[in-house]
Order: sequence, then C-alpha cells, then structure tokens
Amino acid sequence: MSRPIRILLVDDDRDDVDVALRAIRREGLAVQMTVANDGHEALLALGLDGNGEAAAGPLPQVVFLDLKMPRIDGWEVLRQMQGDPRTRDLPVIILSWSDQKQDVRRCYELGANSFLVKRFTPSNPGAYFAQAVRYWVELNLPPPPVETPS
Repeated sequence: MSRPIRILLVDDDRDDVDVALRAIRREGLAVQMTVANDGHEALLALGLDGNGEAAAGPLPQVVFLDLKMPRIDGWEVLRQMQGDPRTRDLPVIILSWSDQKQDVRRCYELGANSFLVKRFTPSNPGAYFAQAVRYWVELNLPPPPVETPS
C-alpha cells in the first residue's frame, strides 16, 4: 500500500476547512492533510518564514490555497513559494469564492497550477474539493525529480 499524499490546506474560514475535511473522509481519499489557518502559518509550514530554515516536516506534495486571508494573503504566499527553489515546483491549487477575472489571471501569472471556485452544494458539501484532491493525488502525474549529474 502506498503512503498517503501530503496536502497543505491553507484557509482562514473554519467552516470551509471543516467541509473540506469531511468531504475527504467521506470519499475515503488517502491523504495526510495539514491545515494552516492563514498565510503566515502556511509560510511556516513550508519553511518560508524568512529565517532560512527548512520546514519542520516534509513538504506537502500539493497545496490548496485560499486567497483572501488575514496577516498574509494567498497571493503573497504564492509569490514567496515561486521565489524559493524548495517550493517553486509544488502544485498550488487556488481555492476562492471569487471568480473575478483579475483574481484568476493574477494567480496564474504568479504560478498557480489551477484555480478552483468554492461552491456551496447542500446535497454533497465539499464535493468540488474532494474531486480536485482526487485529481491531484490519483490522476495527475507530477514531473519526475531533476537528476543531478554525478
């Protein structure tokens, strides 16, 4: 049996986080979810807090990132991730209630891999999130690591 995929979910809305976690459990997806409540916590989890130290644990394999958060917003997290060789290649999926064209464009310009608009579906809460996780952990084939010459 393979190890669970490590996911970092960055969202300041506790209700959205709870819905996402329940959807993952309901779908039986093999993921190890870490939650950061804002951009500052995300940068700490990624080892990008400015002190030059690596993250405390292994980096996630996928980051789901909300945009509008206190302290440090998602755009700044994305900008810092793209500026660091340790996190530059991590897939980042933006999660937002916004579907504004300028928000979508800005995220892709900053290096996001996908933009997902949050949805409220009473019959299957969080289904959009579980479907996105399923794609990134089961269907997407990540690039192989860069081989260094010996």
